[in-house]
Amino acid sequence: MKIEITPEAQAKLEAYVTADKKILLDLDDGFGRFSGQGDCALITKFRIIIVDATESLEDYPIELDSNMGTIYFKNSAQDFLDEKGMSLKVDPKTQLLVFANTKEIIDKSVNIIDYDAVKAR
Repeated sequence: MKIEITPEAQAKLEAYVTADKKILLDLDDGFGRFSGQGDCALITKFRIIIVDATESLEDYPIELDSNMGTIYFKNSAQDFLDEKGMSLKVDPKTQLLVFANTKEIIDKSVNIIDYDAVKAR
């Protein structure tokens, strides 16, 4: 499976992604180590979480190929996967990241979270 990251989206992510990092495309559903239990709302909310390459990815077993390397995805978010046509792009009006598949725009405001920076606080 593959997700296309447009050059504009890639430019936003490059500030966070280095060789010693991994990219997670996380459905904030209240499950897993990066979601606070009960923090999710009744909306579909995705986040890009940048983690250290040594982080355990047991909650993110699905690998998506991309032009920025492998992106990891949760089993609980499989309903949003599409064999072809998944993309991460920048909305030219809002400058926010947009996650879409061939059927729909899934999330119009995907946040980028640098987990190491959050952990250091």
